[in-house]
Amino acid sequence: MERSESEAIFDSLNLKPQLFINAALNIVDELIDSAFDHLHQEASIQLKVDGSDMAEDLTKGLDYIRNTIQSSIDKRLTMWEKYCFLRLFVVPEGFSLPKDDEESGSDVNVMDVDAVSNPDLDAHLDSLRTKLNLLQKLAIELRTKVEKLKTEKEDESEHQKVRLWNEDLLRIIGGNGVSNTNSEEIEGFLQGFNT
Repeated sequence: MERSESEAIFDSLNLKPQLFINAALNIVDELIDSAFDHLHQEASIQLKVDGSDMAEDLTKGLDYIRNTIQSSIDKRLTMWEKYCFLRLFVVPEGFSLPKDDEESGSDVNVMDVDAVSNPDLDAHLDSLRTKLNLLQKLAIELRTKVEKLKTEKEDESEHQKVRLWNEDLLRIIGGNGVSNTNSEEIEGFLQGFNT
């Protein structure tokens, strides 16, 4: 449908796509203003330029950076605005508002666009569902492998602890069955192992 036909339908439903776009553009401008005001304040504090000749240089430098960034953002937002009007705020072909006499007795929803099929959209949705299922399967496999590695690491750590305990115990005993240590050292060793 032509954009003018879409505009007429949106207007008849009291919907204003331009107001949405303007609000989004204003929010972006406010964010940029806020970010550069904060940057200017922080730079002034860090560089200690308040009241000096360098304050003007700082302002000029930040203005140059801001204009460069703003120009790039404005170009992209202009393309986004065109995209919105060409793709998003276009009523599907075949859509029509119900006549006044149809409104009262009809169960048809004015905004029901399910009646219009879009094979490209359906294919894209199927592709996304397939990718999502694959990501879910990969996440389950990854979680299983992580748990297995964690269990193996814990088992290996426990085995290492027992081996070290056995080696320390043999060293304490001295290898000949007679202990060269007192009972306090053995108790300290056993307490350290149990923690």
